[in-house]
Amino acid sequence: MALKSLDIFSVHGFPVGLVQCESNILGIRNNGGAGVGSGGWVNIIDKYTKAKRYCDAPFEVQHQGGRKTLVPIVGEWIGEQRDGERRRGIRVHCASSTLETAADTETDLPDNSLDAVFTDPPYFGNVQYAELMDFCYVWLRRLVGSQWEGFARESTRSDLELTGNVTDDRDLTHFAEGLAAVYGRMARALKPGAPLAFTYHHNRIEAYFAVGAAILDAGLVCSASLPCPAEMSGSIHIHGTASSIIDTILVCRTTGNTKRQWLFETPDEFAGVVAKDLAQLTRAGRVPTIGDTRCICFGHLTRMAVWQLRHDWDRQQPMREKLARFAAGVHSLGNVDETLRRLKISKVGEEAAPVYAQTTSDTQELDYAVPF
Repeated sequence: MALKSLDIFSVHGFPVGLVQCESNILGIRNNGGAGVGSGGWVNIIDKYTKAKRYCDAPFEVQHQGGRKTLVPIVGEWIGEQRDGERRRGIRVHCASSTLETAADTETDLPDNSLDAVFTDPPYFGNVQYAELMDFCYVWLRRLVGSQWEGFARESTRSDLELTGNVTDDRDLTHFAEGLAAVYGRMARALKPGAPLAFTYHHNRIEAYFAVGAAILDAGLVCSASLPCPAEMSGSIHIHGTASSIIDTILVCRTTGNTKRQWLFETPDEFAGVVAKDLAQLTRAGRVPTIGDTRCICFGHLTRMAVWQLRHDWDRQQPMREKLARFAAGVHSLGNVDETLRRLKISKVGEEAAPVYAQTTSDTQELDYAVPF
């Protein structure tokens, strides 16, 4: 009915279409030469071409009123080689990051060898991506061949995957232990003060306890927690719900500095930190909802709990006890529902109170670095 065919993962699940039709695999173009719809081969080629052009000349998008301006990043490019540039060494491996030493020595990470680590960890129990990808994997395996790395097993499912899965008895403790093993290995491989940065969001604060415990087990401290739009607000699986399109980017280091204005001890200070994030997002054209605000709160509470517990964290305790201790640390810092009331947000889909955001966003205050 939308005059386009959609791939099976257009939403996070296995949707049952109400209308079936034979798709035009090659796709069609209109009189202007543009592809019609989104599922045809001509559209895929157009998207791939745009992506490769971006690799050669990356840019940021700046919104000025209702206009978009492309801001080029001079001198930057993405890839292994480009005409006139020094060739880069790029390796891609499919292996478990929880293992101290991988079977393939190329994936081993010597201590103090990495300038940075960027990752997108599994979101505990939101979406079982491995189960969804089995649909594609069985076909890819026939095309690629089982001898290639990552295609040896018959299914994407693995005992090493880090997910929350009631069917497989994978609870929050299992998730936290696996995440701690990954972050611990990465922390040892990072150079002193180098960042481990990752994005995270979840509807439940409990899912953040595993992240916080893993960070502390790895001997890391959060130097920043930054909100960043990461989903389309019109996505079918989150539209009209309390889900968030905002991820928190957590930046972690073994040593470094954090901004004094990001630290808080009282409910008012906590609300003020969140309000500034809401104001900045609003000015950028993304007016946060209650779901967005809750996830922003969760990110700041996680960062501050790590900050307060870092000096006397006992890595030798059982993970269940560490999760309970981290939960107590989070709850001692503030109540999210109370913060929402302070920000005058009370229901799903309601935007953050712009008056509160404006009164706090323009406040100039002394900002200095706090070392850790």
